[in-house]
Amino acid sequence: MTTTVNPNDELLLAFIDESLHSIHGLADQITAYLHNPANSDSINGVFRTVHSIKGNAGFFGLSVIKKFAHSVENTLDDIRNQKLALTEELNRALIDSFDRINGLLQQVEQNEIPDELSSEEVSLLERIADLSHEAGGGCSSEEALLRELHGLAQEMNAAGFPESLRWSEKLSQLIGNSAEDAKSEEASAIEPKDVLTGRFEIDGEDVSGLVHQVAEAFLWPADSAWNDQRSAMVLDRLADFSMICRLRGSKNDQEKIEAAVKDFKVIYESPIGVDEGLLSVVWANVAVVIERFHPEESPVEVATAPKPPEPETAPETPAAQQAKRARSIRVNENHLDRFLDDVSALFITCERLKDVQCRMAISGTIGELVEELRQINVTFSTQANELQKSVVSLRKVPVRGLLSKFPPMARKLSNDLGKQIDVHLEGEEVEVDKSLIEDLDSPLTHMIRNVADHAIETPQERIERGVAETGNLWIKAETTRTHVVITIRDDGRGIDAKRIRQKAIDKKIMPVEQLQAMPDTEVIDLIFHPGFSTADKITDVSGRGVGMDVVRTTIRDHDGEVHVESMVNQGTTFTIEIPIRQAVLVIEGLLVGVEEEQFVIPFENIREVMEIESSEIKTCHGLPMTIVRGQTVSVVSLADQMELCPSGTWEDKSRHAAVLVASKQGAACFLVDRVIGKRKVVVNDLQNVLENCNRISGVAQLGGGRLSLVVSVPEIVKSMAPSTVG
Repeated sequence: MTTTVNPNDELLLAFIDESLHSIHGLADQITAYLHNPANSDSINGVFRTVHSIKGNAGFFGLSVIKKFAHSVENTLDDIRNQKLALTEELNRALIDSFDRINGLLQQVEQNEIPDELSSEEVSLLERIADLSHEAGGGCSSEEALLRELHGLAQEMNAAGFPESLRWSEKLSQLIGNSAEDAKSEEASAIEPKDVLTGRFEIDGEDVSGLVHQVAEAFLWPADSAWNDQRSAMVLDRLADFSMICRLRGSKNDQEKIEAAVKDFKVIYESPIGVDEGLLSVVWANVAVVIERFHPEESPVEVATAPKPPEPETAPETPAAQQAKRARSIRVNENHLDRFLDDVSALFITCERLKDVQCRMAISGTIGELVEELRQINVTFSTQANELQKSVVSLRKVPVRGLLSKFPPMARKLSNDLGKQIDVHLEGEEVEVDKSLIEDLDSPLTHMIRNVADHAIETPQERIERGVAETGNLWIKAETTRTHVVITIRDDGRGIDAKRIRQKAIDKKIMPVEQLQAMPDTEVIDLIFHPGFSTADKITDVSGRGVGMDVVRTTIRDHDGEVHVESMVNQGTTFTIEIPIRQAVLVIEGLLVGVEEEQFVIPFENIREVMEIESSEIKTCHGLPMTIVRGQTVSVVSLADQMELCPSGTWEDKSRHAAVLVASKQGAACFLVDRVIGKRKVVVNDLQNVLENCNRISGVAQLGGGRLSLVVSVPEIVKSMAPSTVG
């Protein structure tokens, strides 16, 4: 049977995006529960996510995803209800199942919708079932049958036909009768109906009435018709309960209730809405607090659940209305780019106002208007700056979407290579421009493959080395004011400089004498040399000597750098730094004059503005040099660099205005004709217009409609002979 869905459906695309986002942290959550079984929030969160994916997949007709997720959900349900112990092996199998769900979702995103479970997916589910039985849990044949019947009843009910509804009701009744005894025996936590007549107090104050109302809100209606009014009632009464906990109870109790409110809102806002299973997850967190406020001398009495109130008696509260409105939307990237251009135009208007202000000041006749115009310009500039920042942020996306693909990829590679790898992500919330995310994808993929193949050893090799058989890979993202920094670190075998040196000698990369004289840090850097590899044999993963070369080439294409540090038997750390660049950028710069032209030097490259005498400029190896605060730096005539006058004309003057600049490539002293002043300008990238004009990083629009070129300090400094950075 072929699954039929519309891959262009906006709702379907939203479901895929939300599911891929929510599944990213499941491996860490379930591992956290493995190490701390008392942390029920972790396993409940995992169950809730898989349950939601299963329900949504059924809504969109994605039967394969629904079937697979349903099987995984059953195991998670046994774990959270403490019917099944989570072992190390079962934990890894479940993490593999999350990766598989992730893969199925990506298939749908690419319009490759599977019709049946693959043999690998069936084998994985069988492995989970076997591990569940080995752990002393898992469901019996009778429980498995009841689960299948329950799933069938749900599908019949969803069909909506009179005959299917009738059979759904019969199956549900059969399941209820069969499970009644087991349910009464296994119930270890109080149910909503159990607290309807008990007495509860907080700090000596009787709050039984409020607790009873909270419990009533969590009673599933007899007609199974959950609606917005009931959701509003849950939110309303939990809000009251949170307030009482804050005033009379402990802060910890209030936080638990607020967490329950947050969980309920997530369920309520999801496409499938509230169902009985997910409602019980929220109640479990509320019940923990309620039990604390029950006097020991008055045991909880089990009461018969009263008839739920009619929907009309529970008006929708503002909290519920807000929950309903909290929806995400898709924004066309082209619209954002256009909006950014429009907002950036405000800065041009600011410069025009500044220009008018200057001309009015020169006239000397309208001083009051000049001051008023100055105040308007200050306010307008501030508002435009804040608006521009907010719009730029709309283009930014969390690096989570990029990093999340690497844990499942690393685990799959490690399984293929007979290894074990745990991947740890940090800085997933860091936001960068969407285009930069795309640029980072390829080099990071190469590096993760390299770590899995070369860095991490097999379990036996790690045991012989005296460390845990499971290797670790840490991926961290962070941003500075100007760069995105990605750090990739492992605790593997490290890079042996002696082995690298010998390989380089064998491949005749450079003279033996030069290799022998190189320090280990430079030798290790040879892993980025084209065609270089330390692999003894070529595999499907790596060994062809192209991966790390591609990494450095790709990163340098974006003006970035990659560095490596390694110690044998301790691990390796790669650090990638890529400048944050945008198609339209607002920068602060120094406006300088050269001949009849004006140029902008970015403030981030400026170290000092000064004047120097021609006698202070000396020639060394044919290059002009000067000494600034004890440091020797090259002297560069900006007129020469921009080809505005014949070379050497700077010698005609006895005194020069100069700007000391610096970048990672070095330092230099730019000679200019005049320093005009500080400016905030809108810079348009010229990379796609003048590809070979490296000394210019963009063009800025000034007041009066004038244009000014922005100097690329790193490119000019790099084209010169090496100098000491000041």
